[in-house]
Amino acid sequence: MANISTIRIPERFDFSFHRKFTETTEIALKDDDVSLISLDFSRVSYLDSAALGMIVYLHKKSVSAGKMINIVSAGGTAAEILGVANINKLIEVK
Repeated sequence: MANISTIRIPERFDFSFHRKFTETTEIALKDDDVSLISLDFSRVSYLDSAALGMIVYLHKKSVSAGKMINIVSAGGTAAEILGVANINKLIEVK
């Protein structure tokens, strides 16, 4: 069973969340017990290009760290934006 670090993403996922996102993901990336970083999109109703950039950058760092990433509970506009951006080609979107 994978040890999962779940990061709850806020309703507005934009550059204002950058610092918190970076701090939280760095902790998970450095934790040897964590094998999966799960981004919980259940509250997200808005995301912008900065958010997409953060996800792509996290993907690059996770590959180096030997960890998996996924996005769970994305719906509505957030799911549409993730789809248009082809994020599912990089990481699993559930």
